[in-house]
Amino acid sequence: MESKTFKILSIDGGGIKGLYSASILASLENKTGKKIADHFDMICGTSTGGLIAIGLANGMSANDLVDLYTTNGSKIFPTSNSNFIRGFQNSFKSIKQIFFSNKHSVKPLKRILEDLFGDKTMNDATNLLCIPSFNLTNGQPKVFKKSGSQTEHFVDNTIKLVDIALATSAAPSYYPVHEHNNFLYTDGGVWANNPSLCGLLEAVDYYVGEEKEFDDFRILSISSIATPNGWVSTSNKSKSIIGWKEKMFQTALDGQSYFTDYFLLKIVPKINPKGKYFRIKSPELSKAQMNIITMDRADKKTLSTIKSLGNQVGNTYATKPEILEFFKSIKNYKNI
Repeated sequence: MESKTFKILSIDGGGIKGLYSASILASLENKTGKKIADHFDMICGTSTGGLIAIGLANGMSANDLVDLYTTNGSKIFPTSNSNFIRGFQNSFKSIKQIFFSNKHSVKPLKRILEDLFGDKTMNDATNLLCIPSFNLTNGQPKVFKKSGSQTEHFVDNTIKLVDIALATSAAPSYYPVHEHNNFLYTDGGVWANNPSLCGLLEAVDYYVGEEKEFDDFRILSISSIATPNGWVSTSNKSKSIIGWKEKMFQTALDGQSYFTDYFLLKIVPKINPKGKYFRIKSPELSKAQMNIITMDRADKKTLSTIKSLGNQVGNTYATKPEILEFFKSIKNYKNI
């Protein structure tokens, strides 16, 4: 029998920096002339990566998603193009975030998601999906799944895509906790900012291996932009919550993404000698780029910079044989 490869696309979280991931994918689509969703059996995404995954699995091209970020980024994360006004915005939002409430209103994001997906559910997706969140009610990780008949995960197929998108992207102190069906959810990045491992576990449990439909797997993992956040040796070692500010959440995201990448590089050859894992990593940033790229800054200069970085990295990887291999055949999994 012909060997069949189960292909997984994984997309990191990172707020507005999802534009970087979407731009990489758009470059791959433009170079190959093929839609991303037609060539991956499963798409995994966390937080902003979850929004991209859901969009791809519901008929959107990567270019559509780039347009979504560039057109609506400043609505989702209100940011003035004026340095003077932005300074006041940042001060007000930081005070609000630290002392009173979440930094941003979720209403603009919710309206955009409702316009895109309406009442669609996981069952409408054209790819298998794994979208991490964290269930605060029972204190356990949650992966929302569009699953095939091989698995026992049928309950998620009826959940609205809007609810799943809001649950995976409810970043602590940035957006409010999302409630669905009497459960409270926060951002999947608190435990799975790089969701590649979620996809691998689902694959080997149900789709790949002896007496299963697929013989091996290939994972393409797309990072967000990692902003260097190392501390100087003279840093105050007794920081309060105010002193940590956004570094508290960002450190967790960066650490989890790094460990997952390291772990998969080590474990994949041991799980399946034919299995392959590729990671398109964060670009090296100049000092000027570091100063303007954050999780929630969405002025024109920042959006243009993020998109340019994604295009540059995407065009570079679009010529690499190991990446082009993903596009040589369409997805195999049909039972969706």
